[in-house]
Amino acid sequence: MIGFIGGGNMAEAIIRGLLSKEKVQIVVSDKNPRRLNHLKKNYGVKTKRSNREVVKAADTLLLCVKPQQMAEVLEEIAPLVSRDKLVVSIAAGIRLEMIIDALGTDRVVRVMPNTPAFVGEAMSGISPSSGVSKADVDTVVGIFERIGSVVVVDEDKMDALTALSGSGPAFVAYFIESMAEAGVRMGLTFDEALKLTLKTFSGTCSMIEQGLSPWELKRMVTSPAGTTAEGLYVMEASGLKGIIKSAIEAATERAAALSRR
Repeated sequence: MIGFIGGGNMAEAIIRGLLSKEKVQIVVSDKNPRRLNHLKKNYGVKTKRSNREVVKAADTLLLCVKPQQMAEVLEEIAPLVSRDKLVVSIAAGIRLEMIIDALGTDRVVRVMPNTPAFVGEAMSGISPSSGVSKADVDTVVGIFERIGSVVVVDEDKMDALTALSGSGPAFVAYFIESMAEAGVRMGLTFDEALKLTLKTFSGTCSMIEQGLSPWELKRMVTSPAGTTAEGLYVMEASGLKGIIKSAIEAATERAAALSRR
């Protein structure tokens, strides 16, 4: 039995992924009865108003609450959690040490999924504690592969991972927005500009995923004194690459600061 404490949007995305290929026993708790009714009606999961009831029923427990709610939830469920339960947290900025100290068990895994989980295209970072077995890691990987791709990393890399894949969708959306707006300025309709930009992004990603490096692709498209060379010159002259790197560094530093609070 997989238990979810918190039934928000990310929990729903995971539930949808889990149930997409096979029947899985799932129980969910949430303070909002409307969310519980929605999940029960659409996915057929068991629902509870009590977090403790979910802990009692579950073998694998997913903590899907907001970071500011985590301390209260951990205090509530700690008396019922032992090493026979695998605990998985998706709360941003909550370190393994905090959860282990609060629950008294080191069978804990920290996961950072991102918003493309809503369409089955998540990139999730998985960081297991030292008390987690290979079988436990495989279990967590199996859960999050249902909503996209996964990478297993040491926890000291989670802040950088949060900046790249957690915040990354907003950065990519900002770049797409900027390109589409530029297309409109050059005479395209917004729908035309957005479609062109989206397909350019997805096609480029597909080429890189199939083995072509970003640097090789850039050289393929760039002709001497051509349109691409002119556009790239403006980007380089304006320091765009440095700005992007600074944004990732700032997001990483902010993630680290939040996890120390």
